[in-house]
Amino acid sequence: RSFEAVGGTPSEANGRFHYQDWGDPGHTLTARAFRPSRNGPHLVQVLYANGAGPINTGIACGVKRVVVTDEAGGEVVGDVVLVMPQLGRWDRWAMSSFVPVTLEAGKTYRFEITGDATTINMSELAHFATYNGTGGRDGPFARVDIAELRVLAKGLAVSRANDQ
Repeated sequence: RSFEAVGGTPSEANGRFHYQDWGDPGHTLTARAFRPSRNGPHLVQVLYANGAGPINTGIACGVKRVVVTDEAGGEVVGDVVLVMPQLGRWDRWAMSSFVPVTLEAGKTYRFEITGDATTINMSELAHFATYNGTGGRDGPFARVDIAELRVLAKGLAVSRANDQ
């Protein structure tokens, strides 16, 4: 709920709060003031839903860009494509691909998720203009539902109660 959202609609549908119908040109989701507790490599991903078609076509796969910026200096420390494959229905949630980024403890970062001319899916290609599903005859389709942004510190040992 703490994203600064441009586009999409805040929704409680499908079992969790998320931004629904998000991802048209000009839409952005921004998370500010993230302070990592550790230096080094991190992985960024989002919890998403993409019911734009069956899992075996990929024509309306969600393809967006995540730009990670040091808020104090304005330096872009990560700019990587995020992939959110079709899941067959809108009430199924999954984790996106990982976006690697190196962060420094004590610094404050901004994460912006957006689309641009280089983050397109197959629905943009003329070849699929006759396709009967989403992203075909009715035109390109780039929307997904996004519920969470996760930042994971890489290389940390995880202990479990039953580990020896």
